[in-house]
Amino acid sequence: DFSNYITRLLAALRRNWVAIMPESAKWDKGAVYTTFQIYPNGSIASTDPELERTSGREPLDNAAMSAIHASNPFEPLPSQFHGPFLKLRIVFLYNIRPEDVGFH
Repeated sequence: DFSNYITRLLAALRRNWVAIMPESAKWDKGAVYTTFQIYPNGSIASTDPELERTSGREPLDNAAMSAIHASNPFEPLPSQFHGPFLKLRIVFLYNIRPEDVGFH
């Protein structure tokens, strides 16, 4: 069960995202889909994060990507994790409810 690790990871991302969120985030709407890999030591791949789907608004996209960069390195993966990396897909929502983009 890696839920505690994921909770801390998401908290770090959120903290960094809020710190660099553009002024336009107060009124713009959009969803930014990202993917990245976390290695056992907590670092992300040099080619990550990947912008999987843009919001259509560059400031929103940039804030999401910057939040991931600012969080690197993350905490090391739990010792119980035995894979080469953990691949995550994180969606950053701006003034959109999760259910509006298909999340329940």
